This record gives sequence, C-alpha cells and structure tokens, in this order.
Amino acid sequence: MMRWASAIVLAMVLGMGVAAPAQAQTQRFGLMFGDERKDLFPERFSCMTDYQIREAVAAQGYSQIALNVPDNKHIEVRATKGDWVYLLDFNYCSGRIESRTQLRPAR
Repeated sequence: MMRWASAIVLAMVLGMGVAAPAQAQTQRFGLMFGDERKDLFPERFSCMTDYQIREAVAAQGYSQIALNVPDNKHIEVRATKGDWVYLLDFNYCSGRIESRTQLRPAR
C-alpha cells in the first residue's frame, strides 16, 4: 500500500512540474493572434511549385519570368513589367510578393 501511495504522490509531483512551465508561459506571454504580418496573410496548406509560382507572378502582370533558387519559403524572381525589369522576393508558401526592386530598363 505504501508503494502505491508513493507512486501516486510522485506522479502528481511530476505532473505538476510538467504542467507548470506551460501554464506559466501562457500567462506570461499570452496568446496573441492578428498582431503579426503572417497572421494577416496565412500560408497555404502546401507551398507552390515552380509552375504555380510563374503563374502567380504572371497573374500580377509580369512577363519574362526567371526563377532563382528557393530559400526558406522565399524565391527571387526576375520579371519584366512595363518598361522595367524587377527583382521580386516572392514567398512561395503564402503566394505574395514580399518586396520589389527595380533593376534596369527592359530591352
């Protein structure tokens, strides 16, 4: 009987030790939604293929699209729009152009 009581007390103490950090972390930092840029533009369930990236960039009015190597959910895209060639930072999981740099006049 003494072993069972000891085992129950030990399980309760270990259970409190495991649960306490999670509760303390939740209370200290809180749960905040909608305060970060990624909360406003959620990522897709699966990231885009090269073909889908080209189609998404073309849908925004760009042509002559060239893709660079993907890195950490981003890919650099060189594309022409109007009279200029741009370097785009494209997030291929959210499907958004994060930044655009004007490179040179189009030929």
